[in-house]
Amino acid sequence: MLKRRLRNYDINNIKHPEDSEILDGLNKIPLFKGFLNNTIVPIREAYNEVESYGDGWNVTPQSSPQIYRKLQEACDILGIKKMPKLTSEWFYAPSSFSAGNEKFRIVISSGAIDLFDDEELIFFIGHELGHYICGHKPYQMLLEALYMPFIDNASVKVWSTIVKVPLLDWYRKSDFTADRVGLLCCQDIDVALRVMIKRAGLPKKYYNQINIKAFLQQAIDFETQHIGNLDKIAKALSLRSCEFPWMVQRAIRLYEWYHSGDYQRFINKNKQII
Repeated sequence: MLKRRLRNYDINNIKHPEDSEILDGLNKIPLFKGFLNNTIVPIREAYNEVESYGDGWNVTPQSSPQIYRKLQEACDILGIKKMPKLTSEWFYAPSSFSAGNEKFRIVISSGAIDLFDDEELIFFIGHELGHYICGHKPYQMLLEALYMPFIDNASVKVWSTIVKVPLLDWYRKSDFTADRVGLLCCQDIDVALRVMIKRAGLPKKYYNQINIKAFLQQAIDFETQHIGNLDKIAKALSLRSCEFPWMVQRAIRLYEWYHSGDYQRFINKNKQII
């Protein structure tokens, strides 16, 4: 399938409304953004660089050209000129994270590289690039820093009392936006949903029997059937204690965006055929 390069687009037209609403509120807090850029961001960038170089496989055109080409392709589709660094670390589950802002680095598990095909890997890398181009990383790094044992700065503790709860809520919803960017990278909704199904726990020996309709039905049932008061309380408590949104919740949010026509309208408006 021919992919489209995306050029001269407004990133705000991609963002999920819940992502934008919370982040806009955080940005209005006086001095908050300057505090982040002068304290947490450089600390987390330095920490991640040491960790990645000391305990990971640095992916370069020389060390792993096939993997590196997937990063190049994703950046080219999104029009990202400053290539981030990429590391593979040993962990046999399909996972990833990223850190840094000026010195942005993506870390992908070896399991993800083994378990995803090339197009699925494009979606996966695109998701992390989404956090970068949408300006998520400084705020994600702040929340992550609040749980790091060596952070004992008085100003950090003051800010944590102000922003921790809304930041926890936003941290998970930022994935809804990043999934949209991942879809814009792979440009195939089935590819994106296959990634989510694999991450949700489908055993590897059944990868040739992936049933996307069944997964979407599970997501629809989750949204429509668990609406009682006890379910709402359970959901709220679970969201406060989990690291990411439920995978079925991410799937239905992405499918809704795709099915609404907003995805195709964005592609048509900003496309250049590769």
